[in-house]
Amino acid sequence: MILLWGLLANASWAQQHDRSESFQYFDETVAPVLAAYCLECHSGVDAKGRLDLSVREKAMAGGKGGPVISPGEVGESRLWELVNADEMPPKHPLPDVEKEILKEWIAGGAHWGTDPIDPYAFSSVKRAGYDWWSLQPLKDIAPPEGHLNASWPKNELDQFIATTLSAKGLSPSPRADARTLVRRLYVDLLGLPAPMDVIETFTANPSDEAWGLLVDGLLDSPHYGERWARHWMDVARFGESGGFEYNTPRESAWHYRDWLIRAFNDDMPYDEFARMQLAGDIFKPNTLEGAAAVGFLVAGVHNEVQGVSDEMKMTGRQDELEEISGTVGQTFLGMTVHCARCHDHKFDPISITEYYQFIAALDGIHHATKNIFITDDAKAKHKELAKKQENLKRKLVDLVSARNGEVGTTANRVTLKEPIKANEEGIEYSVSLKLAPTVWAAPGQSTVAGDGVLIRISDGDNETIVSQTFEALPWDGGDNASKFISKRFTYQGTGSGGVSIHIEPAPLNSGRFGGAADDLVLRRGDAILFEETFDTLKHPNAAGKQADTGNPVFYASTSEQWSYTGANALHAVEHVPGNVALQLFGGSATSDKIVAETPEEKRLESDVAALQKEMGELATPIFTVRSETSDIMRVHHRGSVRSLGDEVVPGGLQAIRGLSPAFAVDKDASDAKRRKQLAEWMTAPENSLFHRVIVNRIWHYHFGRGIVDSPNDFGFNGGQPSHPELLDWLALWFRENSYSMKALHRLIVTSSTYQQASSIELNGTYELAQEIDKDNRFLWRQNPRRLAGETLRDSMLVMAGALNPKMYGPGYKDVRLDSVPPANYYIAIDPVGHEFNRRTIYRWHVRGQRSALLDTFDCPDPSVTTPMRSVTTTPSQALSQWNHSFVLRMAKRLGERIEEEVGTESSKQVIHAWHLVLGRNPRSSESMSAQRLVEEHCLSLLTRALLNSNESIFID
Repeated sequence: MILLWGLLANASWAQQHDRSESFQYFDETVAPVLAAYCLECHSGVDAKGRLDLSVREKAMAGGKGGPVISPGEVGESRLWELVNADEMPPKHPLPDVEKEILKEWIAGGAHWGTDPIDPYAFSSVKRAGYDWWSLQPLKDIAPPEGHLNASWPKNELDQFIATTLSAKGLSPSPRADARTLVRRLYVDLLGLPAPMDVIETFTANPSDEAWGLLVDGLLDSPHYGERWARHWMDVARFGESGGFEYNTPRESAWHYRDWLIRAFNDDMPYDEFARMQLAGDIFKPNTLEGAAAVGFLVAGVHNEVQGVSDEMKMTGRQDELEEISGTVGQTFLGMTVHCARCHDHKFDPISITEYYQFIAALDGIHHATKNIFITDDAKAKHKELAKKQENLKRKLVDLVSARNGEVGTTANRVTLKEPIKANEEGIEYSVSLKLAPTVWAAPGQSTVAGDGVLIRISDGDNETIVSQTFEALPWDGGDNASKFISKRFTYQGTGSGGVSIHIEPAPLNSGRFGGAADDLVLRRGDAILFEETFDTLKHPNAAGKQADTGNPVFYASTSEQWSYTGANALHAVEHVPGNVALQLFGGSATSDKIVAETPEEKRLESDVAALQKEMGELATPIFTVRSETSDIMRVHHRGSVRSLGDEVVPGGLQAIRGLSPAFAVDKDASDAKRRKQLAEWMTAPENSLFHRVIVNRIWHYHFGRGIVDSPNDFGFNGGQPSHPELLDWLALWFRENSYSMKALHRLIVTSSTYQQASSIELNGTYELAQEIDKDNRFLWRQNPRRLAGETLRDSMLVMAGALNPKMYGPGYKDVRLDSVPPANYYIAIDPVGHEFNRRTIYRWHVRGQRSALLDTFDCPDPSVTTPMRSVTTTPSQALSQWNHSFVLRMAKRLGERIEEEVGTESSKQVIHAWHLVLGRNPRSSESMSAQRLVEEHCLSLLTRALLNSNESIFID
């Protein structure tokens, strides 16, 4: 019987699959079953039971118990026995359909297809594969028709919702009343309470046309940008201090917040909005707009304590890149790319190699405060003053050095002691030298791109005749560390005395070498007027060794021809036996501590300070990205900086179907090229994740829950879409409508779905809805929502007539800064005054101590991205809302406003209080109780009670 069954099965399989030896059947039918149910345990070097089912040869060889597949013999195959007995896979036996597939495959000869099976190709019960729903191209889906609620939809969006409700036997809820709609719209689009006169006007004519005009008016309001910038700041983890133990304040980080507000108000297309935040400093270099936009990349925490060893510093840098890449990936892709730092992603099809390709595109990003010039005139003036200041600084250094005074600079600066007669007026002279990159004992000190050597020729009055900087090229291994390249420049004599030669590193960060110089020659025509090989330097200290080359390196050497300053000057390297070159180390030779003593020195010091102040007034400081060209990225096995693997090229994610992960850059490309390609790849029309994530994010803020209820995670651990066809339709609609976020808002809020009432009892099918969709995933009603902490505070300011409408600029401070260098501590305070009554988005958003009022109402910690705020109900909220000094002030100020506007008659005061706070007339019972409260106690007690009412805190 077993043999007969096997022959019948084999015959059946052969009849159905006449191309049994082709790849197609295996790849399309069998491989998905193996990938989904088997390869999680049975693949790779750690395959359980030493059985690897991902590779044909290994699968046929079997595991530690011998072969498990006998092609053509189902009954003799151990694999089938275990699957048929529901022993494998453990805990989750194969469904009958998948069992039959394996059975027929074995019976038909167990022919293989693509080898090996890509473990990422198919989703399983434990992880997502390339076939995961969110990774697929957007589907062009027509809005459905023929649903039971044909008269209900106002636009295409409603057709999707109505169809789903009809299929579930549910009906939508009726339209909310006019007052509820206006209050809802004001809070959603502006984050502010609706004025009573607007409510009354719309109530008198609640038509679709009037609603559309109201929507357009609010979208044109400058307050719209303030509301939606605050949402984005949650996602961007915006904070105005660095966090960690130093928690250094960022006084100029507010430019990013202002850029967001303007971008939303200007309805910047979303693809441009994203590109600017990834590479605005590249697309619009040296502009305030470009520098502000990339504040997104550095808005998170930044640990300034990196440790003393190279390993600790490199680990700290990798931590920083994980934080940045995590935010970028979740914000624009809804993918937790950073989870693949130490190993292949456990849940999504992202390999560790892809993670390092992804961060390679971000590796040039560093946190910094830069000066940006708003106008070209300011930039030109600053350049002129900077040159003048540099000359003054050099004169000051020369004077102090000449008397052996204190010049506290780490930069090695050497100056020829005796002037050279090489300055006849109008005569051309040439200077030549040889340069090489350099490193002493540790690669961390090595010359990198941008470092170099500065040669300056000055006349008898110490005025600079010519100043020339040469880049020494990046240090890259032992062979290049000893390679010298000839450089040459010329100057015209001025006739003002002899000339002196000054050599120093081009301005760079202290701790590195700018380069090595050798064979310095000054000529007039062919005649050599001066020559220096540096071979006569004296070396009193034992030589160290240059990294990799092993060349002798000397420090604190001496010279009879040159005066010198700087840490351990002079540095020298013997790059060829008997041939020594000068090494230049440190920072800027003109900007470090200099102790002026003589009247002339103090005059110069004062002039330098005055120029610094004047330059500071021309430039706008901004916390932004400092762009640096980084080293070639390599895979870090297990995330360790001590276990480096293959070099990688910057790139995106292979998992996104229809979009190539390749960037058109080399592995050693500049930061500008890397980030530009990242921005273009991220916003490509084919990037389905980019489009799905943003429309879902905006939907989430209008309904309190997204179509996918995990806005930052569209992977395996995220939610499934409640309306997948609607999500794709919205994404394509958004793309085809020029990425206009205002247009998307308008589409949503003019829909019947958005305008539904939230009361359960108003829905005709609420009993069934409560049974099958208690969480309202199918949107048979609107979701009531509590005001966010910022909206609560802003609303009280508006109601009390105390709101300071000032937009933009540095924020108000509701904390006191206590610094115990290098640490900073922030103590919450409750400042009083008009300057502190601005909208809450303008508060100084430091990490650490936060506002008690805002904190109790779930304002998030800016240390991490918050795509979806928690909404808690706690006793501390009621206590804070009743007792907080700000609430008491607003209640008092609201009472004063009411009295100013309607007088002292209690009945009028009560009506006006209801208008200002609740946007409606009081009911008769409410009016009587309120009048009695005002007459027996005071008006501010009534306003305090109204500000604490659920009706003022919740929006239906």
